[in-house]
Amino acid sequence: MDRFAIVDIETTGSHARGHGITEIALVITDGCQVLDRWETLVDPGLPIPAHITNLTGIDDDMVQSAPTFEAIADELEDWLSDAVFVAHNVGFDYAFIRGHFETMGRIWKRPKLCTVRMARKLLPGHGSYSLGRICQDLGISNEARHRAMGDCAATVELFHRMMQTARAQEVVNSMLKRGERESWLPQHVPATDFERLPTKPGVYRFLDRKGTPIYIGMSHNVRHRVRTHFNGDMASARRQAFLRDIYCINAEETGTALMARLLEDELIRKHWPIHNRAQKSVAMRTAIIPYTDQKGFNRFHLKRQRNIKQAMRWFYRDEDARSWLHSQAREYEIDPELLGLGSDGRSTVRDDSKAAIASHNQGVQAIEQAAKQSERIAIIEQGRHHQESAIILVNHGIVQGWCYTEESIERFEQLEDLVPIKPGSATSDAIVQHALQEFEAGKITLRVWKEPATKKPPEGGLFA
Repeated sequence: MDRFAIVDIETTGSHARGHGITEIALVITDGCQVLDRWETLVDPGLPIPAHITNLTGIDDDMVQSAPTFEAIADELEDWLSDAVFVAHNVGFDYAFIRGHFETMGRIWKRPKLCTVRMARKLLPGHGSYSLGRICQDLGISNEARHRAMGDCAATVELFHRMMQTARAQEVVNSMLKRGERESWLPQHVPATDFERLPTKPGVYRFLDRKGTPIYIGMSHNVRHRVRTHFNGDMASARRQAFLRDIYCINAEETGTALMARLLEDELIRKHWPIHNRAQKSVAMRTAIIPYTDQKGFNRFHLKRQRNIKQAMRWFYRDEDARSWLHSQAREYEIDPELLGLGSDGRSTVRDDSKAAIASHNQGVQAIEQAAKQSERIAIIEQGRHHQESAIILVNHGIVQGWCYTEESIERFEQLEDLVPIKPGSATSDAIVQHALQEFEAGKITLRVWKEPATKKPPEGGLFA
């Protein structure tokens, strides 16, 4: 015989972290009839806010002599043992109870069912599935709304009616499967949204009720990344609000992670979702700025800043800038101190004769020329399918634009007509800069076409 524990709680606030439970009610049922019931007030260990008292009628005097959660934990666990935990919007009640067990250092887990999701499947066509509205539609009375046993009893009646429908057992069995998606997906998101997500690189969006993006992300494996958003508990108010606002999830493949990062940045800057914060400011970068000192030595200065117009070259990370300059100092045998890297232990007495200065400046000019030689490049990536390639056009370290194409390309100049100019951002520049640095260090594989050093495109892709 199936055993279900229909549970409802009242609390001092909307999220488990920082708030307490004031009342717990549960009804044990086999899905057809009530087997037993239990309820208790609980001392939350903190004052009950006035607006909560106005809503529930529970005040500080009522819970003053009530047991704490620690005092009833063993009894509650016994009631819930060997039963499926059922609640209307189960994530709320389950998170509070599990959170309270965790504060005691105890691990508590039970299989759970959400009657909101059940109702959407078994009782379609209602305008709202809140407990008050669905009960009103079905003629289920609740003489003690916002009290634990009143709401619990109403949920029991709703549950019993749903269990009498033809597909009830099928739906319940599906929702109780281990790892069944609807047990951890946000309550408004249909499982089909998750099932449609790709397992390849791409960008995904969480949309609210109006279809507005509230969060945009990217991943090498979109489906896996989306799943991680819903792992763990719902302890914080911000996390609960985030999950509650998600009504739809969609995604698109991009072919590679690099293209996913660029599309993610573009979409974030187009929609500015309320839960994306990392890219709402211009990124700081390490700029390599050339100057000439009083003795005539051409030198470099490293500075962390957002504006990189005066930079000879820039890097997203300071260590990458220093690593590149050290490699140039070794190649052209230049004192690292004159490149903004500090002293390497050489003698502090520097030869400042005209010949020495000229020789040094010749090496610095070679470094600047080496940087300029790769000012215009195209990165060629795999597209979204086998017949397609992706092109990222970079000019002076700035992302000029990117696109997908199946066309054959013979000359670099063709790219200017093919690749649409995009507004770009400091973030997209940093994304590509970092990828190129990883490529130069041999950490990743890219197909890079430099112009005018090489006239023909690199092998691979749909290029003639």
